[in-house]
Amino acid sequence: MRLLKYILFSSFFLLLLSEQFFFFFPKTLVRDLKGTFVKFEKPELTADNWVKGKYQEQFLKYHEQNLALHPLLIRLRNQIGYSFYKEMNTEGIVEGKENTLYDHGYITTYLGNDFVGDSVVNKKVEMLGYVQAELKKRNIDLVFVMAPSKPAVLPEYIPKRYDLTKKTKSNYDAFTSAFEKHNINHLNITKFFLKRKGIERYPLFTKCGIHWSGYGATLAADTTFKYIENLRQIDLPDYYDAGGEKTPVPRDTDNDLGELSNLLYDIPSAEMYYPKMVFKNDASKTKPNLLIIGDSFTWTWIGFYGFIPNLFSDKTAFWYYNHEIGWSKSLNNGTLTKDLDLKKEVLSRDVIMIINTEPSLKNAGMFFIEQMYELLHKEAEKTQPSKL
Repeated sequence: MRLLKYILFSSFFLLLLSEQFFFFFPKTLVRDLKGTFVKFEKPELTADNWVKGKYQEQFLKYHEQNLALHPLLIRLRNQIGYSFYKEMNTEGIVEGKENTLYDHGYITTYLGNDFVGDSVVNKKVEMLGYVQAELKKRNIDLVFVMAPSKPAVLPEYIPKRYDLTKKTKSNYDAFTSAFEKHNINHLNITKFFLKRKGIERYPLFTKCGIHWSGYGATLAADTTFKYIENLRQIDLPDYYDAGGEKTPVPRDTDNDLGELSNLLYDIPSAEMYYPKMVFKNDASKTKPNLLIIGDSFTWTWIGFYGFIPNLFSDKTAFWYYNHEIGWSKSLNNGTLTKDLDLKKEVLSRDVIMIINTEPSLKNAGMFFIEQMYELLHKEAEKTQPSKL
């Protein structure tokens, strides 16, 4: 009987590896894998790498990766692990209660494991306060948006293996206190979401998303841009929900953790609501020149819902992690920020917005605060009278 099982298993495995087997499966079962992978190139056969066994090893990896059914086999393995053993085979993704997915790093950040210390936070916020004041002298407003993390808003679904009773002070806690102390213009969307959590009918975070939901993004945007209107005493273009759609099928970033899990079948989601945002074109309204220095949460206000392109001027730009131009109508996307004229780019703006979610707070501002502190100090020194 054991021999028969071995023969059947071997035959089935060989069948899976055959190219002909590919045609018997629907295309939905062989979706490309999501995530970042090491791409193996076809090795060059030489006497040296053959004798040393390197060719055989490299060719096996190359051949396995380039099998037509490679994505299917990976998804099948992941599905078996998930369905039968509740295991997630994608590094960094963990399943919590009620099929809710989390990023491991976000949970450890929420628990305070990467806290940089009060002295580091206070020093950075003091620099930020100086930058805010100096920019205001030039009629430029600076706003820091604290984007929420899923564990902070939905801690009740975090898996039991994370001991929430051992939660310690986090970067979020320290920055929240320091921002209040130093009168930093900021929006705490985590607090806002926690207040709305028991009121809203639809999820602010989806089961399989790492970012705020599409619906949550519209609520956060509305709060943020009303704050900017009040801060600058301006009237941004109007927008409204023309009647959206209720659906259990997640869109855009609402299934990003689910996609990275590379399963055969998507994990079922709760019913979501996707507003249909309409932006009014009114020349009498003000469209400020905005510069955003932010993380991936920013994308939902650009691609998912077009708040940034429609409410702000054509010169507006998004510097992704302060490393490169992630989006701009007037500049080349992908341009490294180190190749830009920092003084010219920043001092020509009306509003500077920093967007950080909790894991990003360990390097709040992504070195932009330090860069501007140094730049504005040098500018201030130029205007001081010479001491002779």
